[in-house]
Formats: sequence, structure tokens, C-alpha cells
Amino acid sequence: MAEFMMKPISQNDIGERTIFNTGVSTVGKGGDDYFCGHCGRKMIHNMNLSAIEATVVYQCGGCQSYNLPPESESADETASV
Repeated sequence: MAEFMMKPISQNDIGERTIFNTGVSTVGKGGDDYFCGHCGRKMIHNMNLSAIEATVVYQCGGCQSYNLPPESESADETASV
């Protein structure tokens, strides 16, 4: 399991993408941890975001800011092996 900082974006950059509010925390069944690029709070625990095909903007349940998954996620996983 790896830890990734999300890419912070402004509300103006959301466009037509779907917004997913992570609430207190979103927990998956296997994968990585993701932290808000604005406040640093753990937003997503143990989830594989690369398996999600839709372009989603993740809204932090703490600071309510908007984030995108890191673009270099798969490159980071390969580099750490």
C-alpha cells in the first residue's frame, strides 16, 4: 500500500466532472491511501483509484476542497518496486 497526495484544484477547474465527497473517510477493499492536496487530511483509505474509469473530482470531507488523483500514480508505484 502506498500513500499519495491528491492534486489540489479550484472549484473553477471542475468543469463537467462528477464530484464525489469522501465524507469522514472513504474505505476500499485494497489499494492505496490518498490525502487532500489542500489540508493534508486522509480522504481515501485502502482503495485503487486507477480502477475507476470515470473522471471524478474528489471533495475532501474535512475542508470541502476539490482534488484530482495524482497523475503520476502508476509511475510512482513502478518506481518504488
